[in-house]
Amino acid sequence: MTYKPRADQQELIESSARVLVVSGGAGTGKTTTAVAAARAHLEAGDEKLLRLRQDAARRGQRTQLPAVTRVLFLSFSRTAVAQIIDRAANVIGELRPRLEVSTFHGFAWRIITGFGAHHGFPPPQSVLSQANQTVPGAPPGLTYNQLMPAARQLLALDKVRDHYAGRYSLIICDEFQDTDATEWAFLQQIAPAARRILLGDVNQSIYEGSFKPGVNPAARIADAMALPGARRIELQAVSYRDPSGVLPAAAEAARQRRFTDPALRTAAQQGRLAVTRITDDTGYTQVIELARAARQKKHTVSIFTHTNIATTSLSDALNTAGLVHEQVGFTEAHAEALSAQLALVQFACGQKGVQVRRALAVFVTACLRGRGLPPLARQMLDQSNPMLQRALLALAQDLRSAGSGPNADIDHLAELVTGAYSRIGTFRGQEAWLQAAPTTRRALRLLKEDQSITAVADELHRARDETLVGDTRPRPRPVQVMNLHQTKGREADTTILLLADEEWYGPEGEPFPNGSRLLYVVMTRARHQAHLVVPANSHPLWAPLISALE
Repeated sequence: MTYKPRADQQELIESSARVLVVSGGAGTGKTTTAVAAARAHLEAGDEKLLRLRQDAARRGQRTQLPAVTRVLFLSFSRTAVAQIIDRAANVIGELRPRLEVSTFHGFAWRIITGFGAHHGFPPPQSVLSQANQTVPGAPPGLTYNQLMPAARQLLALDKVRDHYAGRYSLIICDEFQDTDATEWAFLQQIAPAARRILLGDVNQSIYEGSFKPGVNPAARIADAMALPGARRIELQAVSYRDPSGVLPAAAEAARQRRFTDPALRTAAQQGRLAVTRITDDTGYTQVIELARAARQKKHTVSIFTHTNIATTSLSDALNTAGLVHEQVGFTEAHAEALSAQLALVQFACGQKGVQVRRALAVFVTACLRGRGLPPLARQMLDQSNPMLQRALLALAQDLRSAGSGPNADIDHLAELVTGAYSRIGTFRGQEAWLQAAPTTRRALRLLKEDQSITAVADELHRARDETLVGDTRPRPRPVQVMNLHQTKGREADTTILLLADEEWYGPEGEPFPNGSRLLYVVMTRARHQAHLVVPANSHPLWAPLISALE
């Protein structure tokens, strides 16, 4: 679809404000318009550079002209980054290589890997996940919380500061109202003289409170407006995602707790917003049926749950049902699956000192996301589970048989590694293991090209770190599963929300001023149809909406 900006969007595109604060509801085109503004900014810079060259040529002077600049687009989530890139393709055109899109942690890691070796962060450096910290024997590395402070140390150096000052003339930040103090300071330190376009919507701020401490949307918008040269543009409440306006209107009514609003009745009568009651213990059957029906219509599908545990349990059920999907928001489990698969490969190839049990324990810990060491991870380390011990020994024998000696069967080794986790006898984490497997298979091709196991390790270590910081951009699958707090910046033809009994949404009560934003965000992800799959007794946050729709 060709992008044709409205008058309010054209104002954003043509603005040369030092700081532009852009507000707009879900689906109003903030991201796409910001990309169009990036193109206009780059084209204006190129025209200025061309005039400087022409003037110098007319004067017969040889003058060192500034280099062409780039635009940096920062977002919070890996999947949002991938969607930004997809949306940008038709808007920015041939200037796409000069639009760099990254997560906050991914960009911090880029600074560290680019400049850290000479300034206090010597290689080998790695990103240390929470799961890796939990399992005894953690290697050295930088934790998530250390990435941006380390990058800020480097940005304080003249060489590093000058590099990025010359590289970027415009920085765009998505969902800026959800930045905490560290992220906000980091954002200001990158190329301080560059223009800023800050995209946000208070009504979509679902991180405020205990989920992400230090987030205060109203205060952050005030901070932005206090910056020199700041001005604000409010985009019209017109949704590109749902041009009919039916779902956005219903979502706004739900956010304001206006459950007798005609917009909700209209959405229900048109079948755009539907409630399905759970008829078993879990609701998985209903979710699977709705997802399959949507896929028969060639719809993309996003399925939401309230917690990570609910997401992984549902993912296991979808795998059992043969419904291919992508599990979103489990980058740590995906990354540690790469580490565990590498350990299996190294063991198979006879490398000494490989801590296979620890690597598997870290993966299990990343999947279960508990506060301590899960029982299964502990059993892997202390060899206290006889059944697990027998499964691991059998796997070890098969790996050594496939990977050792001059006649190593690399294809068979890849098959063994891909299916290794299922042989251990656990189901939780299967999807994360399977998502990592194609990367491991590609790395194993290096062995077929007569390269060393070191080359394979380097490739998988790099992929692991990039996955942990959200700097990989896999092609999304048509069906995605995630928890509610992973929904921002995403869209699908059909969405399915699975609720459960006894869910905890914090100490808030009616009228749920913060929690009601969840209703708005979830209901505005769908282009065509949004389903709520609900138990007999729903949380008071959702119960009035369900009653209104039924």
